[in-house]
Amino acid sequence: MALDFPYSSPLSGLPDSKDQTHPYNEFSEAINLFTSQRKKFGLSLEELSKKTKISRNVLLAIENGWEKYLPETTYLVSMTKILEIELKLEEGSLNGLLIKKVTTNNLSKFQFNFLNIDFINSWVGSLLYLIIMLLSILALNSQQKYLLKINSISTEPALMNDTDIKNEITIKEEK
Repeated sequence: MALDFPYSSPLSGLPDSKDQTHPYNEFSEAINLFTSQRKKFGLSLEELSKKTKISRNVLLAIENGWEKYLPETTYLVSMTKILEIELKLEEGSLNGLLIKKVTTNNLSKFQFNFLNIDFINSWVGSLLYLIIMLLSILALNSQQKYLLKINSISTEPALMNDTDIKNEITIKEEK
């Protein structure tokens, strides 16, 4: 007896190219539109930067498709509007630049970073703090034991008497 399962294509989970465009296609189309329109007007990145007051580095990141160097989406929205006006493009034609990779934020993975302020509030930071405190107490304790071993009466610095100062002066004069 054979089991009949309905046929499903292995690519059924992916968006159909006829119905939807892939986000990266929109991103690359926006990059191509930006580059071609900039070259059509004969503008260099420096000139466009001066006209739009947008950093040359951001314009370079847009043109090369460097997503990690693009500013936050809130800033990029206003920048795309300015670029659309300056390059005489239709409104919303550069919205493909706003599509970025969705990165999963793995909060369970701890990153050991001393510059991270949350490091102290984590269990690892607390453990490190405890270890440092215990080592400090042990170091002070061993210092006290050493001072007792050499018959030091006190841990305070020794005060110089007048006789000690006179003896020191005479020693220096003899040399």
